[in-house]
Amino acid sequence: MAGSLMAVFWSLLSAMMFAGTFILVKLGRRTVTTVATLWITLSFNVVILWFWSLTVQPVDFTDWWGWRYFALAGLFAPLLGRLFQFIGMARLGANITTPITLTHPLVTVLIAVVILSEPVTFTKLVGGVLVLIGSLAVGSQGASATALSSVLEGQQRRYLWFPVAASLAYGISVVFRKVGIDLGTDAVTASAVTTSASWVVVTLFVTLRWQWQRIRCSTFELGYLAAAGVLSSLGPVFFYLALQRGALIVVAPLAATTPLFVMLATWVLSREGELFSRTVLTGTLVTVIGVSLMTAF
Repeated sequence: MAGSLMAVFWSLLSAMMFAGTFILVKLGRRTVTTVATLWITLSFNVVILWFWSLTVQPVDFTDWWGWRYFALAGLFAPLLGRLFQFIGMARLGANITTPITLTHPLVTVLIAVVILSEPVTFTKLVGGVLVLIGSLAVGSQGASATALSSVLEGQQRRYLWFPVAASLAYGISVVFRKVGIDLGTDAVTASAVTTSASWVVVTLFVTLRWQWQRIRCSTFELGYLAAAGVLSSLGPVFFYLALQRGALIVVAPLAATTPLFVMLATWVLSREGELFSRTVLTGTLVTVIGVSLMTAF
């Protein structure tokens, strides 16, 4: 029972960290590009997590083959997941993008049940349907308030594919993380390997495309991105701690309650450019209720 409660605690704390990451990126971005945002935050992740891992306990680098699942997870998320989500936030707004990406527990649950043979209950199935309905309700409202008219005319509906792609990337990544953490690696080292895999790919992309001149930001933006890097370093650690104590089918949906924290933080800190219609708010709440049903019983 204590292990289950700790899994809930770490899952929700992880969701809070990722919500804070996206809010900080939204508040701090002025002229910095999406690729620069991704590379800078990942760089902070790599430095923070490896420093944390190496100072807390000795790392057995001879067991590198056991890290393969974390490397695979890192290719899907944070790399692809965060990239698609940042693009979606820039085009559609945080309160539209985040609930759509919340559908990733459905991807994770499907893989967990079919491949990992984890049991699923009727209540979890109902919760999954509510997650999908809530996300689709939010997504159908289009993008941010400033782009709402264009979305209704169908000119920007293609941008909805970015949060959908982020959802798939996050969902697949979670499965790899669970398989890897069950092999016995500590949460901090697992997080360091995951983010390092993403950082290496992004760095290669920037180098091969001669994009280094675009990796720049103002001092103001760097402060926000640094803070986002700290929170996005804590998020995966807390998530791995939850996976060590709970089943994948329970932890993954709980950790996806990010929209609740994003909505609350955005309402308090930055309402400009966000769509707070009744449908968006209702869709977000329905999504969170669905996630709760997938775990509460």
